[in-house]
Formats: sequence, C-alpha cells, structure tokens
Amino acid sequence: MSQQQIVYPSGPDADPSVWNALLEDTLRVSKSPGGVAYIGDLQKTYLHEASGLRQITPASLPVQKDTPYDLASLTKVVATTTALMLLHEAGQLDLDRSVFHYLPIPAFEPITVRHCLTHSAGLVSGLPYYKESSTIDEMLQRYTALPLKWKPGTRWLYSDVGFMILGRIVEIAAADSLDRFCVNRIFTPLGMKDTRFNPDAAYAARCAATEKCPWRKKLVVGQVHDENAYAVGGVAGHAGLFSTADDLATFCRAYLSGKVLKPETLDMMMKVPQIPAWPWQGLGWQVDPWSTKNSGFLPSRTAFGHSGWTGTSLWMDRASGLFAMQLGNTCHPSRATRNNEEFRRIFYTGVAKAFYPRSTNAHSGLDRVLREDFQDLRGKKIALLTHHAAVDQLGRGILDVLALAPEVTISIVYSPEHGLRGQAEAGESVASEKAKYPVVSLYGDRKAPSTKELAGVDVFVVDLQDVGARYYTYAATMKSCMEVCAQARVPVLVLDRPNPVGGAVLEGPIAVNTSSMVCWGAVPIRHGLTMGEIALHFQKTIFAKQKLRVSVSALDAWTPERLFPECSLPWLAPSPNIPTADAALLYVGTCLFEGTNLNEGRGTETPFEVFGAPWLDPKKVIGQVPAPVCAGCKLEAIEYTPVSIPGKASAPRYQDEHCDGIRITVIDAAAVRPFALVVGLISAIRRAHPRKFQWEKSFDVLAGSSALRESIEQGEPLETLLARIQAPLAAYDQERPKLYAEAVGPPA
Repeated sequence: MSQQQIVYPSGPDADPSVWNALLEDTLRVSKSPGGVAYIGDLQKTYLHEASGLRQITPASLPVQKDTPYDLASLTKVVATTTALMLLHEAGQLDLDRSVFHYLPIPAFEPITVRHCLTHSAGLVSGLPYYKESSTIDEMLQRYTALPLKWKPGTRWLYSDVGFMILGRIVEIAAADSLDRFCVNRIFTPLGMKDTRFNPDAAYAARCAATEKCPWRKKLVVGQVHDENAYAVGGVAGHAGLFSTADDLATFCRAYLSGKVLKPETLDMMMKVPQIPAWPWQGLGWQVDPWSTKNSGFLPSRTAFGHSGWTGTSLWMDRASGLFAMQLGNTCHPSRATRNNEEFRRIFYTGVAKAFYPRSTNAHSGLDRVLREDFQDLRGKKIALLTHHAAVDQLGRGILDVLALAPEVTISIVYSPEHGLRGQAEAGESVASEKAKYPVVSLYGDRKAPSTKELAGVDVFVVDLQDVGARYYTYAATMKSCMEVCAQARVPVLVLDRPNPVGGAVLEGPIAVNTSSMVCWGAVPIRHGLTMGEIALHFQKTIFAKQKLRVSVSALDAWTPERLFPECSLPWLAPSPNIPTADAALLYVGTCLFEGTNLNEGRGTETPFEVFGAPWLDPKKVIGQVPAPVCAGCKLEAIEYTPVSIPGKASAPRYQDEHCDGIRITVIDAAAVRPFALVVGLISAIRRAHPRKFQWEKSFDVLAGSSALRESIEQGEPLETLLARIQAPLAAYDQERPKLYAEAVGPPA
C-alpha cells in the first residue's frame, strides 16, 4: 500500500473507525507488530487506541491500551532533562558550568551541562562499551580517550554519551540515584504509577517485547533494550525508562500546564537557536519538527518532542496544547525489520491533517542545507544567485547562514532584478556592488554570468523567493545562469522555497512567445512550480542535450495545496511592490493591468490590490463582473491618488491625479482565482468604457501571445474563454515536474 492510498482522518472528531484503520495501515506499511496511539490536549482525549501485537514470538500476545513500552531515548527528556531542569530551578545546578564541576573528569572540562543538553558537546554518538563496562563511570572513562569532534557549542551531533553524563550529574547534584529522584520528584507527584526503571516481574510480564538480543541470547521483555544502559544496571540518562500511554498523557498535560516546570523555564528550554548552526534543538527536547525526518512531528513552530529507537515518540505543542504519542516496538523481533520512519510518518501525517488542516511549519531548502550540516556544500567553492528574501526560518540571510560553515567558499554573488537587497524598482537597472566577494547584478548591463567567472566553481547555488506568476523575472535570470553553467559544466543546486500562491491551482494561458524575461517559459501564468521545479523544467526542456546537472534542496512540510500564509514563514517582500502574500496572489491577475491604460496600484501602499484611472466608473464596472469569478474576494469602489514613492514607484501612471478605482480584498485566499477575476474585470471595463480603455503593447507580452487580448476584443463569453484557456492545463499538469505531494490539478 502506498502512502497516497491511505485514508486520513478529516478532523479531530473523525469517526473512530478511520483512526483505527489508520493505525492498522501504519502497522501494515511499516511491518511493525503493534502499538498504542494517544492524542489529547489539556481538556480532551481524542484518541487512545491499541492495535496489533505486543509480542509475536514465541507466542502472540495482543497489545492493550495499558501495555508498557521501553521508551528508549524518551528517557532523555521525560526523566533526565526534567530532572536537570528541576535541579536548575532549585538552584542546585548551573547549566553553564563545566561538566568537570560536577563530574571531575579532566577530558570533559571544555563541555558544559548546556552543551550536553543540546547535543553540541562534540561527543561521539555512542559506542558498544557494554561488552567491557559494568558502570556508567567506567564507561565514561572509556569515552575520555576519544577527542572531541569539534569545539563545543558550534555543531550538533546526537549523542547518548552526553546524556549518560547528564544522568550522573543529576545523581551528583541531587545526592540521589537518577531513578529514585525521578520517582520522588516527577512520577509520584504527578500520579504516574506505571512509569519506572528496572520493572519487576509482574510489570515486565505486561511489557511489549523488543529484540531477540544476540548479545544476551534471549528475547528482551521488560528489560531495557539499550545494551549500554542494561550493562550498567538498567538506569542511565539516555535510556532505561518504561511507561504507558496513560502515564505519558498525564505527564504531557502537567508539562503543558506548568505543573512540572515553570513557564519561564519552558521558555528558556524552547528558545532557538540554542546552537546557531542547528535551530531545531532545545534543551533536551527537539523543536520545530521536520515531517521528512523519522522522529515524528506536529506541524507547528511551537511543537517540541523526542523519539526513541525502539519505536516510541512523543510531541507536544505549546501554542495549541495538543500532544500526540506513539508507543511501538518496531524492533521486535529483530532490528532488521525496524521501520520507524513509516511507522511514525503515517500516524503523524494523520494527526497533522486532522488537527492542522490550514497551517504547517514549512522549512526551506536553505533550512535543509543547514540541517544536513552543509554536506552538499562543505569544502566547495560556490557561485550564488540570491537576494534579500533568501532567509532561513529564523529570518537570517543566506550569506549569514553560509558563514556558519567556514568550509564553504563563496566565489561570487549574483543578484536578480531589484538587487541583492530588493530595494530597486521594477525594471530599474541595478549596479554591481563591492564586497568581500564580487556582487554582480544580472539586471542591468548584464543578464548572465560569464564562463570565466565560473572557472573553478564547484557548484552554482540558486536561492530566490519567487511569487508564482510567470511575469516575475527571477526564473528568467536563473535560466540565463543555467545556460552558462551548462557551457562551463558547473552543476546547479537550487535551494527551494514555497510557491507563495501554491502549486495545486493552475491559471492562465500557456505562453507561446517565451523570449521575454516576463514570459520565460511555455507555462501558464499561475504555473504551480517552485523555483526548484522550474529549474527541473528548464533542465528537461532546454538543457537536456547539454546534460546539465541540476539538484534541488527540497522543502519540508510543504505541499502544493499550501499558500504562503499557511507556512509559518516570515514574509519578506521579494520586490518592493509585492509587500504581502495577498499582493502576490492578486498579482497573478492584476499584473495584466500593466498592459492597459489603468494604474495597477503602483504609487500606493497596496500595489496590485487596487487599480483605477481618472476615467473609471468603479460601481458600473463592479456591477458587470460575474459573481463566480469574484469567489474568495470582495470588490469595492474607492478613490485614491498615485504618488511618487522612491524605491517603489518613482513615476506611477496617473501620478498625482485623482483616480476612481476598485480595491480587491482577499477573504478566502484558497478560493481566489485572480486570473479569471481580472479577465472578468477587463471585459467589464471595456463594456463600461469602450472609448477610454486602451491596450498597451506589453499586454501580449505578459499574456504570452495575442490570443487573450483578441478573445476579449471579439467579445467571447467569459465562461467560454476561461474554459478554453483552462483545457490545455490538464496535460501541462501531467508533464510538469512535481517534487512534492501530487497536486490536485487544474480546477474545473
């Protein structure tokens, strides 16, 4: 069964049978024996179900809702992190003191408690010292023989070793054992009666089995699976805890309501970036999860959680109070069949679709490069086509982000229309700049790099925020760069970004004349492509014979149905006259006004959201626009005066003249069809003002041919015109590159 065939719940209160079917699909696709799923918030339980088997060999035993599971690395956050922060609140522990202060091992002196909590200590992930060590201290002494991988606090590497250290620090600071401290200070006060280290025989008999351990030569049931934790007695800072879904739900509700740690402590723990080069790590907990990773996720910037090797995962959202968990034993009976990625992704995708239908925490291609530790760029010399809107999820510019990887050498930076800082007006020639590396404008005297400039370059990187309309020139600039890269045999890497107007809706005629920068390809006006997909389109249609290598650093948590406001990303105007995401959406249609004698809103604070002229009768026009093309928006008559705005519109049409106009207000962005709306408006304006309305030569350039203008002039019925233009888009939809989930195709 493919993931596309799975039926996901339609909302929080979906029929229980749908949730049960989802859990069964999760087990079948991931080939996992069984599991328990729980979804709730501070007031309500939405789902608490068990499915499958807790043990399949030597006998089949069914999962129950109260089946305890080996939490594996959830121990790190539920037990160790919580214990450390309680000690911190009590003044018994300083997060920024050296580990050496608590655990006098000289090799650990450069490392602080915070470094261990954020996996930035430079320690190795872990090694199989269980074969030769029987205590934590003995095991840690063995790790001291290994040098740190890098300066603490600079890079991220998930490490069990750091949490072994933290478990011992809890014991030293609290003058108590880790398990006893957690029972007395966390589990018992919260009423978590089914949570413990080292289960007794009666409890162990209820547990889900894990692996048939080659080292222990037995099936592991009710004993910690992690060999290092088992070797030191079953209690360690990185693994060893067992619990049930009910107990963890109690923990989540207490955690989210401030009954475990103070709200200000949680604020500190979740503040990002704890590590500049890894902004997805809080104190102990992972934050702002990625749907394309195997740790589970809630698609929210305020979500935090963790996962465990055995098949456990837990995520909470501070903003909504929602939490979701999945307890499984995917490593049973053998790690050879363990598939945590599908086990988690199918379940959490269902949670996301049910509880976050109109929002997500998208990550850009630049974020992915950062998360993957610059592996595609490290040690390479790059050329870069970019601008001010190329930022990571924290709003840091690409040049600042690349500076976090000193092994990346920037040879030259190219900028598109509007310049590197995005402050030049549309069409304005942009001069090159002086910087520590050359900054060359490709919207002025030059339109492309030279092969000489690319000599010695290992990869040409593109990071540009497009707006999703064919008129925008950034794709044309990328095309000219790709042409030179093909000649110079330099591979191209596109750091992808969301198409602000989505990829599921296609509008407008497919261009015939594609030689203009505002008409760069045989695609519709609302083309549905990200910049990465545009690059693949160029590779397939233009550069196939040259065998130009093109790769894309793909988006995370973005699907074609998502418009920009749903992505939880900062909107930086990609050009001066696209100040908002609504302006980008309407620009798909209202840019066509530039090919007429109407003012398209330049010279106002809301360009492309208003239009008008001194001769326009707005009410008469509005009255003639068919209601169907106005879906999702409101039209209202206004008065305004375009003025000179340096850097945005120095000489707008009808400057300083009173204009009667129409404001388009977006009510439901998903329903708006801006191309259809503007064609309807132009048709109505021509009927209302047959002698005053005029075409400009640029209209045919923007439309991609003369066909649209001629159809309007001939009075073709609007419904017929739009249907005729829409018809070829089905074939285009089948042929266009699709890096992300399948788009729904062109609307009827």
